[in-house]
Order: sequence, then structure tokens, then C-alpha cells
Amino acid sequence: MEDIVVEEVITKYWLEHYATEHCTLCGNHGKIDTTGLKTPAGHEVGRVNYCICPNGQALRKVGK
Repeated sequence: MEDIVVEEVITKYWLEHYATEHCTLCGNHGKIDTTGLKTPAGHEVGRVNYCICPNGQALRKVGK
């Protein structure tokens, strides 16, 4: 039950800040790939993350 509430809160936040015709974070792919990115000090910080959009939430559920 708690997972549903969390998903609703995340989706509401996404709708308010990142939704247009498409997700402005991941372009509707459901994942955000920042691999290869580094801090100004040169530390590698990038990785592939699930987006907070409905597509990303669905991919996280099925583990793809």
C-alpha cells in the first residue's frame, strides 16, 4: 500500500515539474544515462538511473 502512495507522490511531482508532451528528463525512455560524467574535480559520478516518470517507474518494477 505504501508503494502506491509513494508512486502517486512521485508522479504528481513529475507532472508539476517535468512533464510536457514528453518527459523532459528522459525523453520517454524511462532511463537517464549519465555514464561518463565527472565532477569538476574529475570524479566519475555518472550511471544509468530509472527516471521518475511513469515509464521509469514501470521499468523499475519489472527490473529492466
